[in-house]
Amino acid sequence: MPSTPDPPIEQTPDLHIPPESALLRMTYKKSGIKVADLAAASGLSVSSIHIALNGFRYRDGVAKVAVPPDRTLVKLGSVLGIESAPLREAGRERAAELLDEIGESEQGLPTTFSSDAEAKAHAAGRAALTRQVLAAFSLEELRAEVTRRESHETHI
Repeated sequence: MPSTPDPPIEQTPDLHIPPESALLRMTYKKSGIKVADLAAASGLSVSSIHIALNGFRYRDGVAKVAVPPDRTLVKLGSVLGIESAPLREAGRERAAELLDEIGESEQGLPTTFSSDAEAKAHAAGRAALTRQVLAAFSLEELRAEVTRRESHETHI
């Protein structure tokens, strides 16, 4: 039996979407990152990401509120660059603390990974972020910056 896609949030007005899901969704939309890249970077499944972003899931054909677990908030928050303060405001103190710990430990760059999959996800996330940053600049701007840096290095 083929599954039907979840309707957008606007079609589920009777649900109270968790504030942390609204925060994730807003930040995700602004980021320009694709869900597949977010999945690779966070190590979460695409369906888990959709549930966290939307704040609901379907059970027996009925939409039900789904509050994202701390682990999910931290993984998505670290990839999307979410600060801990909004999580605290949403009453998610533990997730905020974990996000702060990641930020304090070598700026979120782990030196070891618990699995090959986690290492690959981290690398994919960094590649996605690099593509996103580089896409903000034209080829001429990038060439000018390289030339400027090369010139600066020769004067040092």
